Amino acid sequence: MNKIKKLAFATDHTAVGIRDEIIKYLKEMDYEIEEFILCKNKNYDYPDYAYKVAYAVVNRTVDKGILICGTGIGMSIAANKIRGIIAAVCWNENIAKLASQHNNANILCLGSRINSVSEICCMIKIFLSSFFEKRHTFRIKKIRDIEKQEYGKIGNNIVV
Repeated sequence: MNKIKKLAFATDHTAVGIRDEIIKYLKEMDYEIEEFILCKNKNYDYPDYAYKVAYAVVNRTVDKGILICGTGIGMSIAANKIRGIIAAVCWNENIAKLASQHNNANILCLGSRINSVSEICCMIKIFLSSFFEKRHTFRIKKIRDIEKQEYGKIGNNIVV
């Protein structure tokens, strides 16, 4: 099991009010944070931040990513467009644990309108302390095989 040390982190405008609390919590847990912060003169569109975090993860400049928008859904949709990303929307501790253990998620997506700061912190802690169970490797391989398919086509080797 690899120790997670460095995280990419971003929020959209809906989570600006809790961003500092989350960063403080992560730093207290001794994580190094590569934060993609909102700039006053830039737009606040969640796809822009999901893209930045996803690329940090696939380029391995960080170990995992955390994205927070209103529901977590928009961030996960955008991040999952990047090959190599498995971004999971989580709404409770059990789902955060299973996203890591069963799906090998490399980005945790959370909703600032759905969960409190303390719930978000708990989910982050569980997600980062849970590790992929190798018995699920064949399913992740199927996901990677789908990613390799030509855009817009489903290959005949996919069993439904």
